[in-house]
This record gives sequence, C-alpha cells and structure tokens, in this order.
Amino acid sequence: MKRFDVVGVAPYAVILIISGCLYYQALQIPTAGPDRLGADIWPKTILLFAILTCLWEIVRKIWLANHGDPIDRHAEAALVPQQKPVEDAEEVGPFVPWIGIGVTTAYVFSFPWLGYFLATFLYVTTFVYFGNYRKLFAAACVGVAASLAFMFLFMRIVYVSLPIGIEPFASVSTSLMHVMGIK
Repeated sequence: MKRFDVVGVAPYAVILIISGCLYYQALQIPTAGPDRLGADIWPKTILLFAILTCLWEIVRKIWLANHGDPIDRHAEAALVPQQKPVEDAEEVGPFVPWIGIGVTTAYVFSFPWLGYFLATFLYVTTFVYFGNYRKLFAAACVGVAASLAFMFLFMRIVYVSLPIGIEPFASVSTSLMHVMGIK
C-alpha cells in the first residue's frame, strides 16, 4: 500500500471547504418560485459542480494511493511500440494548484473594481499561463476570447447583470456592452 499523498489532496480539500461555505451562503438567496429560475440557480449550480469535482478528485487520489494505478504500465508498454513524443510536456509543479487558488481569490476580490470583462481576462490569462502554457500571447488571446464569450453569454443570453467596475475600467465594460448590443 502506498503512502497517502496529503499534498495532492490539500488543494481540492481547500476548494471543497470554500465551495461548501459559499453554497451555504447561496442557500440564503431567495428563489423565484416553482415555475421560474431565480437568481439562486447559477451560483448553486456552479458551486455544486465545484463540490462534486473536488469530491471526485479526492476520492480518486485516495483510491490510487490505496490500490495503485489500475493500468499496468509495463504490460501496456510491451503492447504499444515505442514512439518518440512530439514534445515532452513539463510536469505541473506542486505549487500550481495553490497559485490557482490565489488567482481565483484575487479574481473574486477584483470583480467590483475591474468589472467582469477585465477581471475575467486577467484571471483566464493568468490561469492559462500558470497552467503550463507559457506562451503569453496565446494565453492572452484565450483570455480575451473567454471573457468576451462569457460576457455575451451571461449578459445577452442569460440576462445576468455583471459588474462593470469603477472608472476608468467601467468605460471598457460599457464600450464592449455597446458593441455587443447589451443595454
């Protein structure tokens, strides 16, 4: 039996606890009624998925620590001819999950000042960059695309009011809203 990896489970446990506390707070949001979706549906849904994901990863890591990898790598290597990988991927460092927690915390707190678009752009760009894709221009392009897509989805299709931030950041948000036809 392998030794249990506390470091590998700790980030998921932290996110699980935070998500659980936030879900408890989301229970205080008034519901719209039986025939309509209320303002409580989106936070509860997202937090529920975060809780389930964390539980899945914690159970998976504990299972692998106790039972090992179910795939026998030596038998698999004998069956598959050896191919040289196109590009060796770097392993994710041990602090990357903690950086993700810090970036997510900064994202939540920067929301009211920067507004949805700029905060999400910085969040996604930073997350992609520190997630071992060390090409800043490509990470920034993903950040812009994700921010615009989610802004359009939430404000134009789902009709969720998102923070526009304080000046001078609010002018960026209002300009983008005008271009997207959001009033």
